[in-house]
Amino acid sequence: MPTAPLQGIIGAVQSIPNSPATPPVARSLSGASAFAAAVFQPLTSSPALRLPFASCLVLLALALSGCGSQQPIPTPTPTKTPAPLLAAVEPSATATATAAPSDTPTATASPTTAQTSTPTATEPLATNTPLPPATAVPEAPTATPQPAPAAVVTPLPTATSPLPAATLPPQRGGTWDMEEGFYPWPSPYEGFTAFVGNGWQPFEKVYEASGPPRLNENKHGPNIHSGNRSQEISFDWRSGETGLYRVAETIPGHLFTVEAWAKYVPSESGLQLYLGIDPTGGEGFEAPSVVWFPWRDMTPNQWISTQESVRAQGDRTTIFLRAVHPLGAGGGHKPGGNTMFDDVSLVDLGP
Repeated sequence: MPTAPLQGIIGAVQSIPNSPATPPVARSLSGASAFAAAVFQPLTSSPALRLPFASCLVLLALALSGCGSQQPIPTPTPTKTPAPLLAAVEPSATATATAAPSDTPTATASPTTAQTSTPTATEPLATNTPLPPATAVPEAPTATPQPAPAAVVTPLPTATSPLPAATLPPQRGGTWDMEEGFYPWPSPYEGFTAFVGNGWQPFEKVYEASGPPRLNENKHGPNIHSGNRSQEISFDWRSGETGLYRVAETIPGHLFTVEAWAKYVPSESGLQLYLGIDPTGGEGFEAPSVVWFPWRDMTPNQWISTQESVRAQGDRTTIFLRAVHPLGAGGGHKPGGNTMFDDVSLVDLGP
């Protein structure tokens, strides 16, 4: 049996380094070389035990297969499994190697400790299924201590007087004072022409047509209250009712005060003076809407005033100045009774 080829194989196998960096297959061949040297050395060196070359190859193959059984079975590499961010379950797979059957007795490989791969946290594989967006949970607000609000002192409302309502300016002077002249007024009785102060209208009621009252302009100083003139009514040996009136502008609902001055000469038959006010603006002195006020002071031979207030019912109010000289007790006319009117005014007092 030729031994040179076999020794060459053994030498080649022994030349493989056996270090931790050597691959497992090479380390197996190195172990097999030791076995082949121990087994085949006598077979090749002793002439009596020389075996055929083919038999030596079979024995070498068996030796190599036994040495190779020490190679650990590779453990399958774990694959990434899509999963939510949870702890992965560690696989504990233990592989057991079993020797392949053979016609000749072979050494059974001892089970080796299986290498267990330590799984690491892996990211889930992207899929086509959209994940719901993460909802941020708001943090509960922390209570911040706030300073106590300062006490607010609310001032008590003060009583305010309402704005005064619009009023008309006082109406006095001028024609109210008989100072703007007189106009002639023909008397329906005895063909006498009377004279009436501008701004006024006359009225009269005659008791006897033979002796009606007469209206004149008086410029005598003692018979004038203010200015240069006064309105005179002559009752000397005459009788009846006569006087003046005028219409003034007023505001409905407003209170108006009327003041007038008069002077008269006493008479045997007596004399009465009246201030009349019609709040509706009528012009008839005998109308029921006229309110008549007797003169407050009837002292003869001096200037005396009277004053009354009435609430206007419309935008016109009428003012009357009236004198009454009755007939004598036995009938007929009596001397005296002459009367003067002057200085009239109208004042708006508001609502």
